[in-house]
Amino acid sequence: MVLNRYRGKVDSLLSAMARPFIRLHPNTLTLLSLLLAFLAGVSYYMTRSHAFYLFLAFLFTLLSALLDALDGKVARMRKIASRKGDFLDHLVDRYADTALILGISLSAYSSPLIGLFALTGVYLTSYVGTQAQAVGLRRIYGGILGRADRLVILIFLPLVQYFWWGYYFSISSWVLIFFAVLGHITAIQRIVSAWRAIPS
Repeated sequence: MVLNRYRGKVDSLLSAMARPFIRLHPNTLTLLSLLLAFLAGVSYYMTRSHAFYLFLAFLFTLLSALLDALDGKVARMRKIASRKGDFLDHLVDRYADTALILGISLSAYSSPLIGLFALTGVYLTSYVGTQAQAVGLRRIYGGILGRADRLVILIFLPLVQYFWWGYYFSISSWVLIFFAVLGHITAIQRIVSAWRAIPS
C-alpha cells in the first residue's frame, strides 16, 4: 500500500485528533463510521436528482474515513484494544466499502456492472489478506492498492466529479475500474506473498 508507508509519520497527528474522542468507546466510533459511509453512498445515489449531493458525499466520506482511522487509535490509547474490536473493525470496513461503491455505481455517474467489477477487486484484496491469517500467517496488508489508498481517492472523488466528468466514462466510472483492476493485482500480489510464506 502506498499510504501505509507513511503510517508512522502521521501517528502523532492521529493521537492528537483522537484525544477529543477519548471518552467514546472505540466500537461506537467504528459503528458511526459505518453510518457515515452509508450516508455517503446514499448521497452519491441521490445525485440522480441533483449534483449538489456530491458535496454531501464528500463530507460524509471524509468523516467516515476519519472515524475509521481513529477507532483503533482510541482503543490503544485507552488500552482496551481487543480481538472483538478488531473483528468488528474489519467487518465494518467491508460493509462501508460496499455502501460507498454501491452508491457510486447506482448514481448518475456510473453503472451497476462497473460497480460489481470494482467490488470483486475490493473483496478479493481483503479476503486474501485475512485468509493468510486463517492458515497461520500474519494478516497481509501489502500490495499496490490498499484500503487507505482507496479511501483517500473516495474522499476527493465527489469534488473532482462535480467539476470534471472525464472522457468516454465519467471520472467515477474510471475510478471504479481502477479499483477493480488494481484490486485484483493487489490480490495476486498477496497470494504470491502468502504462498511463499506457507510452509511446505
